[in-house]
Parts: sequence; C-alpha cells; structure tokens
Amino acid sequence: MLISVNNLSKTNGIKNIVDNVSFSIEETDKIALIGINGTGKSTLLKIIAGIETYQGDIIQKKDLQISYLPQNSDFNSNNTIIKQVYDIIDQNKVNEYEIKAILNKLGITNHEQLIKELSGGQQKRVALAITLLKPCDLLILDEPTNHLDNEMIEYLEKYLIKLNKAIFMVTHDRYFLERVTNKIIEIDRSKIYEYEANYSKFLDLKAKREEEALASERKRKLFLKKELEWVRAGVQARTTKSKERLQRFEQLNSVADIQTINQVEIINTASRLGKKTIELKNISMHYDNLSLFNNFSYL
Repeated sequence: MLISVNNLSKTNGIKNIVDNVSFSIEETDKIALIGINGTGKSTLLKIIAGIETYQGDIIQKKDLQISYLPQNSDFNSNNTIIKQVYDIIDQNKVNEYEIKAILNKLGITNHEQLIKELSGGQQKRVALAITLLKPCDLLILDEPTNHLDNEMIEYLEKYLIKLNKAIFMVTHDRYFLERVTNKIIEIDRSKIYEYEANYSKFLDLKAKREEEALASERKRKLFLKKELEWVRAGVQARTTKSKERLQRFEQLNSVADIQTINQVEIINTASRLGKKTIELKNISMHYDNLSLFNNFSYL
C-alpha cells in the first residue's frame, strides 16, 4: 500500500470538500477521481500531493515519491524549456534523449525556446513532460489531456497503460478513463464511493448504488410517515420504550433527503474516432488597428 487515507475532512470556506472519508492507494492502482464540477477534485489531489491542509490521517509508504501535475504550472519565465526541466529533475537520473523524446511527442520541439514565449497550452505540455519524467512511486495528474491533440492523447494513453507506477488523476475524457483506469473514486456530496472498474462498468455500478439509495430513502419516508402519526397522536406513557421510539424518529427525521442525482461530469465530446466538435488552427482576428488575438489554436 502506498497511501492510506483515514477519516479525512476538508472544508474550503463554508464548503465541505470531503467529510470523514477513507480510502487507499495501492501500488498497482490506476485511479480516476470523478464528480460533478465544483466538488473539489483538484483540492483532493493537492491534499494527496501534500500541498493542501486537511483534518484526519494520511499514512504514506516510507520514502514515497510523488510526481504531481497541477492545473497551472509555476515556471521561471526566463528559463529555456530544457533548463526548466533540469531545474526540477536531476539530470543524473534522467537521460537527455528521454527528455527530448517526450517533449517532442508532446509537440515541444524547440527545447531552447524561453518559457515566456510559450502559450498556456504549451506550458501545460512542458509540465506534463516533466511530471512523466520525474522518478516517482505515485503519479498525480490534474487534467493531463488538456491542450493535447488526438495523437498526443493516444501517446499518453499508451504511456500510462504501460507505466508500472500508481496513478491518481482527474480527467474529463471518457475514452481516456475507459482505457487507462482500473479503479474509480467518486466524490458525491462530500462522501467517497470506490469502484473497482473502468468508466463503462462504473456507470453501471453507480446506477445500481443510486437505485439502492433511493429505495432506502423511500422506506425511510414511509417509516417516518407512520411514526409521525404516532407522534402527533401524543406519547401517552413516559416509558423507556416510548422515549427510545421518539429518539429514533428524531434521528431519522434529521437525516438529509437524497438530492437529485446529478450527471457525474461534463465529458469531452471528442471521441478520437474522427468526430471532433471543432478544431481551430492559427486563428487571428483584427478590428481596425486593434489586434484581438493571433495564431490561436484549440481542439
């Protein structure tokens, strides 16, 4: 076991991210963390990466090494790309040809270009290359497929499938989830649900869990309706049995109703089967003498 999380809680302002949850990460796990937008997936990744505060216990394997890809990278803008890599990775542990090979696969071919000359998407790809190259036991990836074209995503898929390391990641790409992951952790209303499954099997298991939860909710409501009639009739005897029954009614009545089940995530519609939503290449727009944007590309 690499990491054991016990009774973890995290509050961001007045919002509960997770509330007294427990789970573990094994050496062979390739985990996708999913949930509706705004549930705090990135925050949970930061907690596991050791850069966010929390309440509870997280026990790590001795000398555990983590390589973490955040949504936004903090680079020295005056560095060249290759120098930025060496600022983070010990060049004695990774060969230069490996570095250049991964950078090239991710569309970064001018290794002497300055970081400040790169677009946000290019910087994310440099950060991804560094994260993949850094020696580790656990790879934590926050939206690794952002700013990658189909060919790059397929390369990353194959790389992670073959990787003999644990992975804990957030991604919106359902095809990536389907092919790479063997375990899914869902955040739902500050609780954690674990599924030993890829994405399609997860959908089936999630539907089953929600059906069972709704069935239990209907039973609870029916019980409360009968008990409410008893309470309204008045508790005549101050017996221990009556007090216990009233206490149970109050406890069940205080349980929050199951809310409407939301869609897990907004998933990319690009299927990598030729059905792209839109692909922009080097789009520019000028109005009179004002340049609105230049050479904008996005898939």
